[in-house]
Amino acid sequence: MSKQQKYKIPDEYFFRLHHVRPRFKNNVEEVLLYVATSISEMEVLPEKEFNDALDKVLFGFKKNASSTQKTIDNWRTEISALFAFIQEEDKHLQPSKMAIRLANNQYLDEFFNYFLYSFQYPGGHIKSHNIIKQIEAGVKFKPCNFILQLLIEGEKLTGKPFSLTAEELTQCAYFDLRVTRDGKHPKDVAKMILKHRADKIEYDHHYDQLKNEKTGAYQSKGDVCRYAGDILDYMVLANLLQHKGTGYYYYLNDENKEAINFHLNKAVWFNQYDKFYKQKEISNPEIAVIEENWFAFVNQFDGIEAFAPHLDQAEQESISTLIQEYYSRMTGDKKVPTKIIGDYGESLILAHEYLRTKDKTNRQHLINKIPTPLGVGYDIQSVEVEKKKRYIEVKTTKSRKAITNNRFKLTPNEWDTAETIGDNYFIYYLVVNEGSKNIFVIQNPVKQYEQGNLRIDKNLVVEFSKTSGQWEKLLEIRN
Repeated sequence: MSKQQKYKIPDEYFFRLHHVRPRFKNNVEEVLLYVATSISEMEVLPEKEFNDALDKVLFGFKKNASSTQKTIDNWRTEISALFAFIQEEDKHLQPSKMAIRLANNQYLDEFFNYFLYSFQYPGGHIKSHNIIKQIEAGVKFKPCNFILQLLIEGEKLTGKPFSLTAEELTQCAYFDLRVTRDGKHPKDVAKMILKHRADKIEYDHHYDQLKNEKTGAYQSKGDVCRYAGDILDYMVLANLLQHKGTGYYYYLNDENKEAINFHLNKAVWFNQYDKFYKQKEISNPEIAVIEENWFAFVNQFDGIEAFAPHLDQAEQESISTLIQEYYSRMTGDKKVPTKIIGDYGESLILAHEYLRTKDKTNRQHLINKIPTPLGVGYDIQSVEVEKKKRYIEVKTTKSRKAITNNRFKLTPNEWDTAETIGDNYFIYYLVVNEGSKNIFVIQNPVKQYEQGNLRIDKNLVVEFSKTSGQWEKLLEIRN
């Protein structure tokens, strides 16, 4: 077979899927975290008032102060439509559960798992006339689930980890109605990809069919593959996939099997468009009226343990061993009296405190996680080298790449406790990414605020600077 031979989806099966593409995609983690933290406490407001308040938030992000109103309008639409940060009811807007959870947890991998869990074609993330086109084409497709199955089937066929590119996904599945409409099995798609590789077949990008509606220009290879590429990238941010190589090959993250299995075994489908597939004519108003229900659907999910960050097996074992050692040595008790492994960030900080005070005091048995229901205004009780206690509120941001976020939320109870305890109250802002784990330590945040080192708004969103405290490397057990 000639090396020049190209594969092209037959015209009768070609259908281009698309979704909103945020202009801030290269900075998506930081933007979403900033916006979620800023709007999570906003009141239910009439649409114009809510949008005006959100505009002020968006203008406040980094270099946006010099942006045009049109740019800010686009950002607001993209954040609302694609990521479901805003819910509407009776022409009033309010922050969504997706936004509030991200603001409270600051776990970006968890956020993208929730996003991908409900994402489908058709869905309310695109305009009504585009939903109608997808329905008329017969499309019913959940990309995250399909991609996970495709990678699993590829691994079964090859007997080793299987990877794919955005180009392969686009040309063998994403734009092919035999997959998105007819349900072609992921195993058959994996076989096709492997055969194309073996035969060195290139892909025809349908430039004649992919003309930009606004400019009339034909799209480049990168443009053609960008929608499938977006979903693959979001799956990387969700910690479901990893990528490697100059061609960006994506493959399963085998260390996150719990989340992968949840997506595959607990799949959900928004079915309120289903009744339209048998209609000969569909109107925009019929579809538009469903939009509110779509955003309610996206925001109904919560408490999915599989999506929350977890310590890996080695971390769990090492932290449990470390803490057991201290309890046994200090008290003679072989049983650890409280549940140690729980919240991701708190568990890491708990181990950090044991290591920080190692061999400097004989009071490690006083270092404990405080059960959330007690509502004491801090997460961990620790000790100083002197005969004092240290009360620590842990705030954790977990993202794929290093981000420069310097904002987090406090509760009224946490602020009141900080005011009461004074110099013995600490905030540990733990930042976890692929390359490092670091803590910004703020002692006595109330004093730091009074001295002008911290900024705090009416909703207790804290913005810190380098004068507010100091960065420290998270202490970890080295095996």
